[in-house]
Amino acid sequence: MATAPNLSQLGVTDAGAAPRSAALSLAIALRYRNQDALDRLVAEQADPQSSLYRSWLSNAQFDARFAPTKAAYRTVLSSLQRAGFRIDRTFENRTVIDASAGVADIERYFRTSIHRVRATKTGVEYANVRPAYAPEKLRGVLLGVDGLDTVVVAHPYYAPIGRGSAPRLSPAASSSSLFGPVSSVTHGRGYAPLAFWGGYDLPVAHLTPAGKRYDGTGRASGIVIDADFAESDLRGFLSYFKIARTGPATHRVLLHGGPPPGDASGDSVEAVLDAEALVGDAPGTALTVYEIKNLSNRNITDAFETAASDNAVDAVNASFGGCEVGIGEKTVATWSRLAEQGASKGITFHAATGDSGGSLCANAPASSPYFVAVSGTALTVGIGGAWAAESAWSGSGSGISSIFLRPAWQATTAGTIDRGRNVPDVALDADPYTGIAFYYTGTWNNQYNPLGGTSLSSPLFGAAVAGMDQVKGGRLGLAAGGLYSAFAAHGYGAGASTYFHDVVQGNNGTFYASSGYDLVTGIGSIDAWNLASVL
Repeated sequence: MATAPNLSQLGVTDAGAAPRSAALSLAIALRYRNQDALDRLVAEQADPQSSLYRSWLSNAQFDARFAPTKAAYRTVLSSLQRAGFRIDRTFENRTVIDASAGVADIERYFRTSIHRVRATKTGVEYANVRPAYAPEKLRGVLLGVDGLDTVVVAHPYYAPIGRGSAPRLSPAASSSSLFGPVSSVTHGRGYAPLAFWGGYDLPVAHLTPAGKRYDGTGRASGIVIDADFAESDLRGFLSYFKIARTGPATHRVLLHGGPPPGDASGDSVEAVLDAEALVGDAPGTALTVYEIKNLSNRNITDAFETAASDNAVDAVNASFGGCEVGIGEKTVATWSRLAEQGASKGITFHAATGDSGGSLCANAPASSPYFVAVSGTALTVGIGGAWAAESAWSGSGSGISSIFLRPAWQATTAGTIDRGRNVPDVALDADPYTGIAFYYTGTWNNQYNPLGGTSLSSPLFGAAVAGMDQVKGGRLGLAAGGLYSAFAAHGYGAGASTYFHDVVQGNNGTFYASSGYDLVTGIGSIDAWNLASVL
């Protein structure tokens, strides 16, 4: 049901039994029905040779075939209420229940022990020091419970350049349209959206038959993050580069009250980065931001569940994560199942792989086979912005999952290792020295300009998805499977028919880039326009 976290691994100290009256808020996930059938369906939806290719389910179809039954959902609700829990939120797809109760009731119901723990950054938190177990009559019904520990493991993956360090500018530095202003604080200068338009041949660089750009118009993009951002920052960024935002105004979904508005919280840097990278490279997309108070397991579960069950966006970006073992196997499995539900409806979930280089512990949620795992490179563009060269970024997160098996669509790819899900799948620009020009708190003169990290590469991939969805006139769904299928069928291509860029230089301290798939950059970076024709 829920394992007990390793407190020393989380960097916290045990402060003894929690007060019996202290209250915790939980997200309790139920198992899907017909799980094997759902697995087969999602695989066939991603297989171009299948008659079910891109036959996406509606909410009603998913609920009828795979969601927990109404009777099972009512049984769990009644059981919780009888045990003293307050029901805070239910979901139409009957997959998650938000409930809260005092420590005494929680310990009795889940047969666990809750202690206070002291975290260096956040002070007093709570953690279950014994595994939690479902009540006897609910075994086989419940998948997992999040919120028994409140220690935040996941964190955003943005990386600024070091102060006083000489920025590395592209050979095309004389082309001012490819760069933003120099920051008087960092003395750095980041790439403008036009550099990514050309560098990754994004659909926005191409015209529709009606003479308009493939800018994501008619598509919807989602971001999950623990902060808000000032719309004035996004407007200032777009205005400087003369990019017209043709999509609707940002839609915010505040979960459990959401974070403070505007640039008031520390991770607003991440929220602004996600918005500027995604909207700057797909200005027609309808942006929805799922805003949570912090990156606790429970809050992330609720955000993924909301995105999957609402079924209102075509793709969901997660520019955060943490060691899958530290987060916990049950939680990571829940996130993966929610992304699988999204995939059955055509939603593409994608996540940053981390900024700490190669690791023995792959980062979740990117380690799930139902997320596209996006790592990082250092991109060089030529005059006009065309791709010129690319090398692996030294901070690019990667590894092999100890939770998920290597998926079938990855197993046939030379260079992958048969010990588990290989991370990453693809890689885009993340090196802060070739990062994005960053407008924050109303100025370019801030300590984060330019800005990189896999928190840049993942929303750049999201912008590519929005454009490719528009080109194809529909959702990509489990895009990871599609990427490997395209790679198997077409390879890297060349010239005007390039589909991927093979990144063969650089390393992340553990793994080295090499020809073909490698555990730093995956298949490599993408040519989104050409990929759209074969995905």
